[in-house]
Amino acid sequence: MGKRQTGVIVPRWLVMLLQIVWGTVWGISGAVAQEGNAGPERSQPKPEVLFAVGEWPPMITENVPGFGIHTERVTEAFVAMGYRVRYIFLPWRRAYELTARGEYAATFSWIWTPERSAEIIYPDHPVARAYQKGFYKKSRFPDGLEIDRIADLDPLGLRPVGVASYWYEVEFRRHGIEADIVTSSEAAWRFLDAGRADIFFEEEQVGWLDMKRILGEEAVANYTTTQPVQSDDMFILFSRNHPMGPALRDAFDRFLDTPNGQSMCRRWGVCKKSGENQSVPN
Repeated sequence: MGKRQTGVIVPRWLVMLLQIVWGTVWGISGAVAQEGNAGPERSQPKPEVLFAVGEWPPMITENVPGFGIHTERVTEAFVAMGYRVRYIFLPWRRAYELTARGEYAATFSWIWTPERSAEIIYPDHPVARAYQKGFYKKSRFPDGLEIDRIADLDPLGLRPVGVASYWYEVEFRRHGIEADIVTSSEAAWRFLDAGRADIFFEEEQVGWLDMKRILGEEAVANYTTTQPVQSDDMFILFSRNHPMGPALRDAFDRFLDTPNGQSMCRRWGVCKKSGENQSVPN
């Protein structure tokens, strides 16, 4: 026996007609809604900002959604300012040089140095604060190392390893400290682990994460750190030679001075201006 039908029997031709009419009305109303939402976007597309960055997990990394802690902050600010953002991952030295040259509008995150400030534009507002510590093997220095500034390395006869373009290159030169400079954090950790250097300076949170990623979880038990040798505000650097560079710096500072911007920097823990203790050696 077939299925029992209940209710009013509607002629097939009427059903088809209703479907056509309803589909037409729905399609028109749907198109109007899309047009209404997309119209301003099409007529006034948001300008795109290209940032040159390097790998520095967990702060900046190509391998996680949002591209890391610092990158999420930059995205949050610039999207609120009305921009689209795109991140180009390069070796750190190249990211800086191409931004200074004007091929990219900006790069982050960098601390303040006199040399960089002559080549590139710093904003008033930082996006983060870093605490730099020296990592070393417990077995190499079983009594520990009493270090709270870079200048302490020389009297102790310590040879550091470092990454090209990092903040400590200037400090090593200033204090006449001989150092082995390599091209990446991975190379520096392997250099240190092989016993070819005594100490490696890195932002504390980044250092422990890199160590586990590069040397393995078991390496953590073999290492310890010094006291912070420096605490630094970290900035977006804007190109002097890119057409958007100076204007973006001004727009960023103006935005961070607004209530919305101040709310962001309070969450970041860095509501401070560049003239106020950008770098505080301990």
